[in-house]
This record gives sequence, C-alpha cells and structure tokens, in this order.
Amino acid sequence: MKLHELMIPELRRNPASATGLVRALFLLVISTVPSDANLLLSRSDAEFSQFTFESHGRVVGKGNDPQLGVRASGELFLLSVKERTLWLQTSADGGDSFDEGIRVSDGGKIASNSENTPLMVVRSMHEFYAVWTADDGHDHSSLQFARSMDWGKSFGKSIPVDSSGNASQSFFTLAVAPDGTVFVAWLDGRDRGQGKQGSSALYLARSVNLGQSFEASVRVALNVCPCCRPSIAFGENKTMHIGWRGVIDHDIRDIFIATSTDGGATFGAQTCVAEDNWQINGCPHSGPALATLGGRLFVAWHTVSGKRSRIYIAWSIDNGAHFSSKVEGGMNLLDPNHPRLVHLDDTLGLVFQARGAPAREAWVKQDVYFRQIDRVGALSPVQRLGHAIGSAKYPTLLFERPDRIFVAWTEGADEGQKLVLARGRLSAPKQVNSPRRATGGNGSPTAVEKTNDD
Repeated sequence: MKLHELMIPELRRNPASATGLVRALFLLVISTVPSDANLLLSRSDAEFSQFTFESHGRVVGKGNDPQLGVRASGELFLLSVKERTLWLQTSADGGDSFDEGIRVSDGGKIASNSENTPLMVVRSMHEFYAVWTADDGHDHSSLQFARSMDWGKSFGKSIPVDSSGNASQSFFTLAVAPDGTVFVAWLDGRDRGQGKQGSSALYLARSVNLGQSFEASVRVALNVCPCCRPSIAFGENKTMHIGWRGVIDHDIRDIFIATSTDGGATFGAQTCVAEDNWQINGCPHSGPALATLGGRLFVAWHTVSGKRSRIYIAWSIDNGAHFSSKVEGGMNLLDPNHPRLVHLDDTLGLVFQARGAPAREAWVKQDVYFRQIDRVGALSPVQRLGHAIGSAKYPTLLFERPDRIFVAWTEGADEGQKLVLARGRLSAPKQVNSPRRATGGNGSPTAVEKTNDD
C-alpha cells in the first residue's frame, strides 16, 4: 500500500500526527518528481565536465578481474588474479607500463568468478586493503583480508573477516568510511532454511583498527539473491547505506536498501528501490552500485524490463526511505550490465558493459561505456570506450584528482584472459552558469530518461 493511501485514515484516528505525515508525503513527492521537473532542474545546472579517453582499451598483461588504486604521488596500482593467486602491480608512469608485481594472497588458491572477485581499497596515506574468497571447498569458502601499511610494497599475513561462519562466504564488497572504519559485507550461507528457498543472508563486519582485526559480524538481511554482489555507500554523521538484490515471492528479484545511522552497528527497515518485478528462477550475477552525492543516495542496477536488459538509476533524498522514479542509464544499448559508480568531484561516474550493435548485427563484441550523473540525477551523453581484442566484461573505474580517470576490465582471448586499461583526462571543465539539458547518447536534447514501464 502506498503512503498516500495510509494518510487519510491515520489523520482521522490521530490528528496530531498530521505534521509527520505531511512531511513524509512531501519527501515522497519531491523524490519522485516527473521527468519534466527533472529537466527543469537540469537546465539550471552547469554543464558536465568533459573527459577524453584513449581511442580504445589497451592490453596491459595477462590475468583477470582487475581493480585499481592510486597514491597521492600519482603511482597507479593494478590488482588482478593470475593463476588463481592475487597480485599487485605498480605503474610509475600513469599506466604506460607496470612492474612484475608482488603476491598479495597467501595460502591456497583463491576463487574469482562473476561478481565474486577480489577487491582493493587504497587510502590516501599508506593504507592498502584487499579482500578475496579463499577456495576452501564447496559451501565452505571464507573471506580473507590482507593489508599493506607501507604503500603497497608488502602485505602482511591474511586474516579471516569472519571466522564464526561454517558455510559459504562469498560475493562481497569492501569499503572504507570517511573516519577510516573498514567494512566488508558479503553473502553468507549459514542461515539457510530461515529465508526463502535458494536465498542467502547478507552479513557485515567492521574493523575500527585499520584492518588489524574485525568485530563480530551482524546480519543485515535474509532473502538475498545468492550470487549478486552487495554495495556500500557513506553519508554524513556515521550514516551508511548497503544495497543488495532481494528475493521476493514468485522468484522476483528486485533491489533493496537498508541504512544505518550508527556506523553499521544496526540497520533500519529495508526499502525496495523500484518494483521492477523481474521474475527469474536463478541468480543473475549482477548486484547494485551505490554512491552518495549532494545529499542524495544514488543506486544503479541491472534488470530486465519490457523484455529487454536495462540499467536503471534512482536516487533518494531521505537516506533511502523513498526513491525517485527510475531513469534508464543504458540508453538503447544491448545487454547493458554490471554498472559501477565512483565520485568525480561534483558528479558521479558510471561505467558498464554493453553491445552497441547496429540493427543489422546483434552480436558485436561487448564494449565499455561511460557517462556522468549530476547531483539532481541528470545524465551526460554516453561515451564508448570500446574494447581491445575481445568482449569486455566487469569494468571498474578510478578517478585521480584533479583530472585523470582510469577504467580497467577483463577480455577473453584464445591464449587466455587479458587485463585491459583505458585512460581518460579532463579535457574541458564544466561551464559555470551555462544552462543545459540532459542529453542522450546521440547528443540530442532529451529529458532525463524516465521510464514508463513501471
């Protein structure tokens, strides 16, 4: 039942509650403004900054599932999987070349597939954090965490993120809060039977001592799609958001958000971002991406709607209690999937994979695409970053202030998987006090792409 359907009966029973209910309705109306209103807002905003990318991605080595990091000195770091071990390589020339690297993972082989891939966060000082799934056997995989406190020159012995579980731990995310608290969230199989058949539970653990140890994990949610990576974003004053793909009745798998205002100790009620009603008897291996900008929480995700794969974007102005109408981020591209969001100072960068196929050929190779989202939800034109030798998959994005951007992904080849890098540079700052409209992929003016298939 919608909020407005509840208001009149409640006011009759309790007139004193009018103020709170009117405020809630106001927030709901503001967060779901129609596309014309979004267009009006975007016209009064400044132009997007413009990034110019290399003409196509460039193979930088063998391996798969890359992650990127950068130091204030400008050194670029590339984390990747090679023969089921985890390696960190360094470039002192902005990605022109990389050294042989150092081994990060210790012990046995690691698992890395679909969205269950190793992750890395590089802090502005000397802190490097990495997490991966140790391949301990079916239904007994565990998350391992390692850190470097000497600018990535060496990594200490890995520790378990959570040693209390006796079932699978996988499909995880790694994030560091503004106050330095390290968070790992993952899908856990210990609570099977408590939720819907075939679903997992979402757990979270935090470290308040720079990754030396983790506190006892807390369960955030049941009924979670078991192979879709969760995502974390941070607000102000210890506010954090976590998103996942939930499992609802009749195999519907939509995106949910929960918010904590006490630094991840407890979480409030779950909110469904959009009622896509995507019914699928299986796991799509595609989780949401979260980021905050200008007091709003943005979510990007993959779904199927109107018999087409799509990437949608929605935002909340009230800490995830309500969300705007969804807008389409993938334009008319085929098979858009695996969105990632990152801050680009005053906008968000969105990367995803898709096929930019002409009507006569539906199976061209997958490319990587990039666009920006401003603080009111308007979208820049789509930029095609292309591919190198094969279809691109699972792109990741890094912004280095003030003007450099890096995108990495995996491509398959006859001789094995390859790491591909594309670099961009700020070519034109945004024009202050210049009215504009949000534009589509062909550069033609259009309203923010509000969907009509809800």
